[in-house]
Amino acid sequence: MAIQKTEAILLKKKDFRETSFILTFFTKDFGKVDGIIKGARGARPRGDANPIFFSLDQIVFYEKKSRGISIISQCETQEVFLNILKEWSRAASAYYMLELTDVFTEPEGKSEEVFDNLYHSFKSLDSGKETGSITRLFEIKLLMAQGFWPGAEYFKLTKGAMSSVMHLEREPWKSASNMKLTKDVNNEIKGVTGKIIEENLDRPLKTIRFL
Repeated sequence: MAIQKTEAILLKKKDFRETSFILTFFTKDFGKVDGIIKGARGARPRGDANPIFFSLDQIVFYEKKSRGISIISQCETQEVFLNILKEWSRAASAYYMLELTDVFTEPEGKSEEVFDNLYHSFKSLDSGKETGSITRLFEIKLLMAQGFWPGAEYFKLTKGAMSSVMHLEREPWKSASNMKLTKDVNNEIKGVTGKIIEENLDRPLKTIRFL
């Protein structure tokens, strides 16, 4: 069993037995990792085993490749994006990003691009940037990273939507996240990203009804 340490963002968790969680993280160095963390629940939970959503964590885990699930020995919070939870639209968008990352990635498929996309999206939502614009940017960057995005030229878009999509495609996160989409342009881009997402899923997203 190899001991690994990496930055991670929690995608989902569920209770396991009386004191444990089964967790899914997307990590910077190893892609998606499923693991069990023990002693995180109950009357005396461990201080280094407190996984929460919308945070950047540092985890230590023991790889168990034969079973496909790891043992997570530590989970320490490095950065928390609490402002996301202060507004329902931001929280709904952030949960959507977690689910979309989960369903569009495979275990152990390393991608710093996917990790950075999720991290910068949360920082942008936390800082108060416009939710619709950040959500569209997240969708496009994720689909590009995973090879599902055909490019702006594939779509029949109005001039404003076309130039906006091309900007979101080409610019790095810092500059692309400053773009504010009008309501009409946002809805037009949402229509095409939603179609690509729907065509590449075998089941509807649980979070889509909240958006």
